[in-house]
Amino acid sequence: MSFNPIKKDRASKIVIEQIKNAVQKGEFSPGDKLPPERDLAKQFSLSRGVVREAISVLESKGVVEVKPGIGVFLVTNEQEEVFQLLNALLENEDSSLIELLELRQSIESQAAYYAAERRSKKELDKIKAALDKLESCFEKGRVAAEEDFEFHMAVAEASHNSMMVHTLRLISDYIINGLYESRTDALMIPGQDEIAMDEHKRIYAAIKDMDPVRAHKEMITHLENVKKYRSVLNRKR
Repeated sequence: MSFNPIKKDRASKIVIEQIKNAVQKGEFSPGDKLPPERDLAKQFSLSRGVVREAISVLESKGVVEVKPGIGVFLVTNEQEEVFQLLNALLENEDSSLIELLELRQSIESQAAYYAAERRSKKELDKIKAALDKLESCFEKGRVAAEEDFEFHMAVAEASHNSMMVHTLRLISDYIINGLYESRTDALMIPGQDEIAMDEHKRIYAAIKDMDPVRAHKEMITHLENVKKYRSVLNRKR
């Protein structure tokens, strides 16, 4: 039994997802001992701190029992109960991602509006550079979470509203982690990259044309589509 490497720090949710999949496949049963933290970190290609965070979440939800000096064990419930606990945990985290997208809608739609009104040529060039970088990553089949965030931050900075910029920076870890999850799923769906890229281009075009109403609408539409896409994926799990 082996897990897939994960290329993102603090991706504890994906650690939990893979453990859930292992339980579903029968690779782990209630009462089984999980591999040592060091081995899990190596298999996931993550730091031990991230794995420790995931184990801590699982322990707090009653999915595993940590026995100091001995190891980490799946709770000795029926396998279906363990699977339901893991599903409930993941559904809660997915709900948090939807809430994050709703927060982003309220901030970033206004940021796009003001960016279209106030942007300088230099700021427009920065948005375009971020857009081109994102498109290049999409063409290479990369997750491009950081590049996606870079585009949205460039739009926020062009709004000349320091509070909006500061707020997005404060929650940047959550945004990038959410983007990583959404983009990882999107890579599995043909045509999803093209849709996302077109939405980003529409946002840029509205800001370039200095059309604040259209920029606001395009940003709302983009984030609403991401939210709907996440909701559909959640129902399929």
